[in-house]
Amino acid sequence: MQKIQYSNSETLVSSEVCNKETTGTELRHRTLAVSVLIMLCLCLSACGRFGPRQIPKDSFSYNEAIARSSNEQMLVNLVRLRYREVPVFLAVGSVLTQYFYGGEATANAAFGKPTADAANEIIGAGGRMVYFERPTITYSPLGGQKFTQQLLTPIPNELVFSLVQSGWPPDQLLMMSLERVNHLENIPFSTIPSVESLEGLRTFNHMVQVIIELSRRRSLEMQGNNSVTPSIRSLVFKQVQDNETQSLIDELKGMLCMNPDHSSFRVTDRVIGRKPDEVTIRVRSLLAMMGFLSRGIEIPAAHIEEKRVEEMVFPVDPELRSLLFPLRIHSSVERPSDAVVAVWHYDHWYYIKHSDHMSKQAFGLLTYLFQMQSPQAQTLGPMITVPTSQ
Repeated sequence: MQKIQYSNSETLVSSEVCNKETTGTELRHRTLAVSVLIMLCLCLSACGRFGPRQIPKDSFSYNEAIARSSNEQMLVNLVRLRYREVPVFLAVGSVLTQYFYGGEATANAAFGKPTADAANEIIGAGGRMVYFERPTITYSPLGGQKFTQQLLTPIPNELVFSLVQSGWPPDQLLMMSLERVNHLENIPFSTIPSVESLEGLRTFNHMVQVIIELSRRRSLEMQGNNSVTPSIRSLVFKQVQDNETQSLIDELKGMLCMNPDHSSFRVTDRVIGRKPDEVTIRVRSLLAMMGFLSRGIEIPAAHIEEKRVEEMVFPVDPELRSLLFPLRIHSSVERPSDAVVAVWHYDHWYYIKHSDHMSKQAFGLLTYLFQMQSPQAQTLGPMITVPTSQ
C-alpha cells in the first residue's frame, strides 16, 4: 500500500490507493475529490477575512441604533413632562462585541475493483463553519445630584452665542433658550398664556430680531474679556456711521433701557442691582427648555376627556403659534409612516413628521444642548476574554 498526501494552506488530505493499475475513471474521481477539498479549504481560509469586513457594518449599525435610542428617549421624556411626570434618562456606557469564526472540512475517497453488483467507488466530502457574536452593552442611569444640577442650572450664555456664531439659526435658538434680557421676559412656562404674556412675547421677539439684524451687520458682538476669565463676557456695540444701523442700535438700547453713552456692557445674570454698564441675560435651563417644548405635544382627545393632562390653548395668530410651539409632536393610535422619530406611550404613538423641518431643527437643538450639558456617563475599559482548554 502507498500513501499519497495533498496539502492546501494548513489542511492535509490523505487517501489510500491500491497498488493496482489505475484506470481513467478512478483518476477522474480522485481528482474530483481533491478539488472539492481544496474549495472547502479556500472557504475556510476566507473566514479569517470576515472580521475586517464586519467592522464597518457593525459600527454603523450600532451607531444608528444608539442615535435612534437617544432620539426616542428624548421624545418620550418630553411626553412625560407634558403629562406632569418625571423624566428618566439612560446613557449607553459601553458597547463590547466578541466575534468567533471557525470551521472544519473533511473529504474522503475510496476506490476498488468494480464488481458485477457495484462500481465499488465512494467519494465523500463535508464541511462545517461556526459563527457567533456576543455583544455586551452597559447602561448607566443618569441621576443623582450632579445630573439634577445640570438639568436645573441655566445653560451658559456663552454657549448659546457660540452656537449663533457657528451658524445655528439665531431666531429659533434665541427664542428657545433666552429667558430674559434686562426687564424683557420671554414667555413663561405656563399652561394657558395670558394676554399680557402674549404681548410681551411679541416685544421679546422683536428685540431678538433687532439683535440678529445688528449681528448680521457686524455692529453687535458678544466678546470675552480676556483669556484669564473667559466666563466674563461683554455685549459690545460697534461705532458706526450708517444712520440706519445707528437707528437700530438706539432702538435696542431704548427697549432694554441701556445707557446710550456706553458701547460695552458686561453680561450678568442679576436683575436687581444691575449697573449702568451691565446687561442682564438669563438663559433657560435644560429642564425649562424641555418643559417649554413639551407645549407642542398634540394630546389625544380621550386623554383630555379623562383629565390626564391640561388642554393647551392655541392662539389663532400664526406668528404667535410658531413662537409658542416651535416643536410640534403629533399623536396617533396607528404607527406613523412618515415619522423621523416616534415612541409608544399611553396607548398612543407620539412622533415628529419628516416634513416638519422646524420641529426637527428644534428637536435637534434640544438634543445637542442636552449632550453638551449632561455629565459624561462612566465607561468601562475593554474586556478581554481568553479561551481556555483542558
